[in-house]
Amino acid sequence: MKNYFYIFLFLLMITNLSYSQNVWINEFSYDCLDDVNPDGDEFVEIVAPVGTDMSNYGIVFYFYSETDEVYYANYYSQLSGTVSSTNSNNGKGFFIVKTFYSDRLETFSPIPSGISVQTFEDAEMFNDKAGIALVEASNGNVLHSVVYELQTAERGPETIQTEKYISNSITGWEISEISLVDKDVDAVHLPLNDSETSAPGGSFSMIGSGYSGIWTITNGDAPNFSTPGNLNYNQSALPVELSSFTANVINNGVKLNWRTETEVNNYGFDIERKSETTNWIKVNFVNGFGNSNSPKDYSYTDNSVKSGKYVYRLKQIDNDGQYNYSNAIEVTINKIADYSLTQNYPNPFNPSTKISFTLPQSGYVKLTIYNLLGQVITTLVNEYKESGDYSYTFDAKNLNSGVYVYKLEANKFTQTRKMTLVK
Repeated sequence: MKNYFYIFLFLLMITNLSYSQNVWINEFSYDCLDDVNPDGDEFVEIVAPVGTDMSNYGIVFYFYSETDEVYYANYYSQLSGTVSSTNSNNGKGFFIVKTFYSDRLETFSPIPSGISVQTFEDAEMFNDKAGIALVEASNGNVLHSVVYELQTAERGPETIQTEKYISNSITGWEISEISLVDKDVDAVHLPLNDSETSAPGGSFSMIGSGYSGIWTITNGDAPNFSTPGNLNYNQSALPVELSSFTANVINNGVKLNWRTETEVNNYGFDIERKSETTNWIKVNFVNGFGNSNSPKDYSYTDNSVKSGKYVYRLKQIDNDGQYNYSNAIEVTINKIADYSLTQNYPNPFNPSTKISFTLPQSGYVKLTIYNLLGQVITTLVNEYKESGDYSYTFDAKNLNSGVYVYKLEANKFTQTRKMTLVK
């Protein structure tokens, strides 16, 4: 009898594991509303085995109250219908939940015929810190949840309060809060966010199969690795989460820095540039890390530019040849025309002063301090320098009052100036 019990317990564990891993939130969009264009594309895409009776599940929309410092459930509905075989793969298909604000989804990229759809006419997803929970309809147990608009490293909720906005009697629940287990809650951190300027078809989509916890912004032009089928709307852009991209002028060149939070199938980046007189051109290529669940930093310095305005963008390419562009960033370069050694400041000084010089070309540089007898007091610079502007502090606290000379030698350029120390 004891053996039968253990067999039953083992089967129960396997069943529960399979059950929870077979149903998950795969994609969602929560904010594309504005005063000019009132249409929106709020929706949630759930993946479940074909034939699944969705009345076993429910959706909870919740939000964070800054005043009370807790998460409140603001909407609940039990699902209905069955997951169809349309666009299915490996025995799994899609179930789409729409809200009242899902017009843009239908207008620009209609849901293919045959996909199971349910609409919540009285629901609205929050634009600020909020989330979605997929729960068991019978008891409110959370199977999968996503919370978005979180600051870096901020964790999602441990509980969702239900008593303030939702009746405790929904589907017979006798609970005042919904508990969330860490492994069942995905946190989407800023700067990843949906907004009223998002393109039609833009959304968040999961990378990886089922509960990977890795999300990326989509734009509708590439297949999504996590989905079992190939829907014709809102499928993922390349699965690389680009969290920053900056450009800075240094030494008459432009240094680009960018960071990815996660990477899947990332071949690398084409660096593209255009000016006021040219179209986009490829400047160089930087290899990607392929697959990574940790942040990766990249940089490239473009020294082939002259004075003027330039715009840069990244063309991220995956191993299958699919590609996606980053946002474009603009920089202005003012080229240095001549060598110069400026008068120290302040002058007279006590006990320290600044000496500045400008290099239009890279090269070996020497900056030396002498007394009036021509004796070397100190050498402030004696090394190779990139072109650019430089400034150094000369500290004369151990010297006597008097006149001193400083001399700049760079390539074939030489210049000297005098400075006065008064104590």
